[in-house]
Amino acid sequence: MSYTEEQLRAALAESVASGSPDVQQIVRRGRRIKRRRRAGFTLAGLGAAATVFLGVQGVRVGTAHVAEQPPARVTASAAPSLPPEDTRAVPPAPLIASQSSATMPSVKTVKFRPLSFFTSYTIVCTDPEAWVIIRREGGGGGMRRCGQKGASSHSSKESVPSGWLERTQQIEVWVLPADTPIHDPRRGAGSDPYAGCTVARKDVGWCDGKYLQIPLVRQPGALKKLVEETRSRPGAWVVGVYDRADATDPIPTATTTVTLKPTG
Repeated sequence: MSYTEEQLRAALAESVASGSPDVQQIVRRGRRIKRRRRAGFTLAGLGAAATVFLGVQGVRVGTAHVAEQPPARVTASAAPSLPPEDTRAVPPAPLIASQSSATMPSVKTVKFRPLSFFTSYTIVCTDPEAWVIIRREGGGGGMRRCGQKGASSHSSKESVPSGWLERTQQIEVWVLPADTPIHDPRRGAGSDPYAGCTVARKDVGWCDGKYLQIPLVRQPGALKKLVEETRSRPGAWVVGVYDRADATDPIPTATTTVTLKPTG
């Protein structure tokens, strides 16, 4: 068994102080010192491990138990940048309004005065797997992953409410962490979203341990409950609204070309 110089010096100092220069006794004292210091290090390790284990929190939803990580300190992070114009618009439309957040889950309400019927929206996230929910006045909206290039949508003459160009409009954008317990969009897409659920809670849009996408968009109470159960964490994102007065429908209308052949 080897000893550090520090341990032998400590043992020697104890021996000299007691008037006992016996070498074997010095070695025995060195062993005791080494054992004490090893024991102290192990206990410190156990303390740290116990803190981590006890810090794990559980969230009970219906009959399922979902374990969460310990709450992390939320620090602000720089929001990703928006493009100065939406090049998918026809013609390309400039940015007219925006909002950003440094954390998830979070919500931002963007108010704007539309310039056309073809207003477009873009959400860009630092985490491309984050969930994005867009809710419009009147109950419309949609939900998807943010994506590497961001999530985009646009309005049309058929989708906007009456008086669209006559007053200020607004959209509500929610961004949730990628690991939020949400079902794949194919689950619950039928006429009855809860068909096939073993255990369901229709009041909060919950089915077999996860939330269904359609109720999250349509039922404010479902989204509120999910957000309350999700710990806040860093995750910057930004939403932009684009428009111009001479905008046209970016999705061309299908037309049929008829070719007439001369007869005779």
